[in-house]
Amino acid sequence: MRRYIGIALGMLAALTVCLVGCPPGDQAGPEGGVEVAPPEEAVELQMWTIWNTEPRKSALEQIVANFEAENTGIRVKVTSVEPDTYKQRIRVAIGSGDPPDIFFVWSGEWLHNFVRGDNVLPITDALAADGGQWRSRIMGDALKWYTFDGEIYGIPFLRQCTFFFYNTKMFDRYMFHVPVDGTWDEFINETLPKIADAGDIVPIALGNSVKWPAHHYVSCLWQRMIGQEQLLEDFDPLGPGEYAHPGYLRGLEMFQDLVERDVFNRAPNGTTRENARALFYTGQAAMFYTGTWNLNNFREGGEAPEEFWDAWDWFNFPTVPGGEGNQQALHGGADGYVISSKTAHPAEAITFLQHLNSLESAQLFVKQCKELVLVNGAVTEDNADEHLLRYARQVEAAPTIVPWADTLMERSVAEVLMDGCQALIEGSTTPEEIMADIRARQAEVKKRLEELGGSSVEADAEAEAAE
Repeated sequence: MRRYIGIALGMLAALTVCLVGCPPGDQAGPEGGVEVAPPEEAVELQMWTIWNTEPRKSALEQIVANFEAENTGIRVKVTSVEPDTYKQRIRVAIGSGDPPDIFFVWSGEWLHNFVRGDNVLPITDALAADGGQWRSRIMGDALKWYTFDGEIYGIPFLRQCTFFFYNTKMFDRYMFHVPVDGTWDEFINETLPKIADAGDIVPIALGNSVKWPAHHYVSCLWQRMIGQEQLLEDFDPLGPGEYAHPGYLRGLEMFQDLVERDVFNRAPNGTTRENARALFYTGQAAMFYTGTWNLNNFREGGEAPEEFWDAWDWFNFPTVPGGEGNQQALHGGADGYVISSKTAHPAEAITFLQHLNSLESAQLFVKQCKELVLVNGAVTEDNADEHLLRYARQVEAAPTIVPWADTLMERSVAEVLMDGCQALIEGSTTPEEIMADIRARQAEVKKRLEELGGSSVEADAEAEAAE
C-alpha cells in the first residue's frame, strides 16, 4: 500500500505541474490573453456525502465549484444521501466493489472495518509531504481516530459533540438549577425533580425512533465510570470482549432509573428526532440532549421560532464521582472523508481532499454553516457567532473527546446495545439481559471476523443486497 501511495504522490506532482506549471503565455485568463480549452475528457470523481440539507449542501457545492475552477481537468460529482439511509448504501457499494472515489465516514469502528478490508487508501505520505504542511492544518488529536497500525486513512473535517441543551428563559423563570460541572446525583435529584414539579413541562425531550439517541446516555455514563482505555479494549471486535467492568451494568441501571423517573416525553421510541427538537424549541421541554449538528436549528434563520433564538445554552454531561473515566471529557466524533482504495484517480482524489481541508474551504464552510471545522484558523470572530466561538474554545480546552459507543462498537454489537436501550424504555428487558446479549453477540462477531480475515464489509453487502 505504501508503494501505491508513492505512485499516487508521483501522479499528484505531475498533476500539479500540468495544472500550474505551464508558461504564463499559455494560461487562460485576462493576463495571459489566451483561452485554453479544458481537456476533452476531464477526470470525474464520485463523492458521496450525508450533507443533504442546507446550509451544508450549498457550502459543499461552493467548495466543489471553487476546486473545479482551479483544477479544470477534474470534475467532482457529489451524491448527497440522508444519513441513516447512507449507512446501508455505502456498505453495499463498498462490499459490491463499486464504491465512490471519495466518501463520508464516521470515525471509529465504522471506518476501521473498511480499513481492515483494504477498502480505504492510506494518505500518510501525502499528509507528511512538504514538511507536513497538510497534516499541521488539522486541529488537535482528531487524526488519531483515522490512524490504524501507523497509517492515516482520510481527514477529519467536522467536530460534533453532544451536550444537554436547555431553555435559558425557562430556567430563569422557574429558577431551575443549571448543573454546570454538576454531578449525576445532583442532576437527577435536584434539577429534574424541580422541573417536574413546575407543571406541564417535559424535563428532557427524547426522540428515539432511530434508536441511537437514547444510547448516548449509556455511552456517556460508561465513559464516566469505566474510562476510554477500557472501553476501547472491550469494544474491539477482535479483542477479548469481556465487558467485565461493573460500570457497564451500572450505566444501564442508571439509564433505567432515569427512564423510570418519567423525565422524558411520552413514547420516546415512537418520537422522531425532529419532533423531539420541536418539543424543546417550542418550550414544551426544558432540555434536549443532542449534538452540535442542531446548532443551526436553534439559531436565527433556523427552524426554531424567533423568541427562541437567544433562549438556549448548554452544559456538559454530568460527572460521576469515583468514576475511572476523565470527568471533564467531551463526547463526540470527528466526521470526515476518505478515499477508496479502488479509485482509478488517487492523485486527483488527494488533490480534492487537500482543497477541502484548506483554510480557504474551511473558513467558507464555517461562514455558511456555523459549524466547527477541524482546520486550524477556520473559526474566527469574523465568521462565527458567540455560540460557535464558545464551542470551539470548549473543544480546544477539553482533556479528551470520546466517541459514542455506537461508532466504536462493531455495527451489529452496537445494534444490540441500541435495541436494548429501546427495550429499557419500554420496560421489556433488564440491564443484565442487555449485557449478556452484548457479550454473546460480540463473541459471534469475533469468530465471524476471524473467518472473514478481519472485515465483514463484503459479506454484509451481499446479505443486505439479498434482502
